[in-house]
Amino acid sequence: MKKRIYLKAYLVGVIPPILLACFSATVAEARDVYYGKARETVQIPFGVETIFRFPIEVKTITEASRFEIRPANTEEPDYSVLKVTPRLSEGSADVTFLLSDGSIARTQLIISNRPNLKKDSIYDFKPRDDLLASNPSLAEPSVGAKRDPMVISELDLLRAMLRGESISGFDVSHYSINIPIGSPHLTAELVKVYRGHDLNGYVYHLKVEGTGHYFEADLKALAIGQPNLAVVSQIDKKVIGGERPEDRECFLRIVAKPGTTGSKVILPVAIKSDAKSEAK
Repeated sequence: MKKRIYLKAYLVGVIPPILLACFSATVAEARDVYYGKARETVQIPFGVETIFRFPIEVKTITEASRFEIRPANTEEPDYSVLKVTPRLSEGSADVTFLLSDGSIARTQLIISNRPNLKKDSIYDFKPRDDLLASNPSLAEPSVGAKRDPMVISELDLLRAMLRGESISGFDVSHYSINIPIGSPHLTAELVKVYRGHDLNGYVYHLKVEGTGHYFEADLKALAIGQPNLAVVSQIDKKVIGGERPEDRECFLRIVAKPGTTGSKVILPVAIKSDAKSEAK
């Protein structure tokens, strides 16, 4: 009987607080951020981690040197749930997230050290189309409202290039121009050019001939024009090469300022001798 009483006291006195703590963590309120053309401002507290949750995986992040951004779960990385930690105690940066479907979330991340700022911040990023679907009145401006002219950014152009789509204000031309790359086992070909008033876009097809040869891409070493006029770039694979044909080819995309020529490019690809052993 005493043993039963002791167990009952243990269950009542210890387990409910643990369950309460778990329940509180589960229902922590997240704040919605609707991304679209506009840049959204997000407060990031210094000294703690902030969680960004996206509807799909993030493919590329730009201008994020002030922050450490990595998957929240490092054991099973999921790039749709990111952990953001400031490297500095104050400052801000315009950080852009390019999602796997080509959509773009533009943010201004502001680092704050204010003691009253919420320390367990969770942000759910949602397409602005979701907001418009639930609020149809927001879809069109009221009668007489001023419409801002459409501005095509470098990431808008990159998204169109990723999808293989045309984009308003740009002429798209197809080519087959070989680019010297200095290796008998790797070929590069300029296959598509987007020409606009303020930006140009170039798409290159890279292909490794035969198995047993591996090449590594380093976009930091990329240059187009003299001086370098590249604005943003993206490549499908960091390491090109392998047994399967699909592993031995990929596309490189470059958005550059006008005045550039697609054939005058320094492609950031180098031989990677140890890639085969790493792949195993």
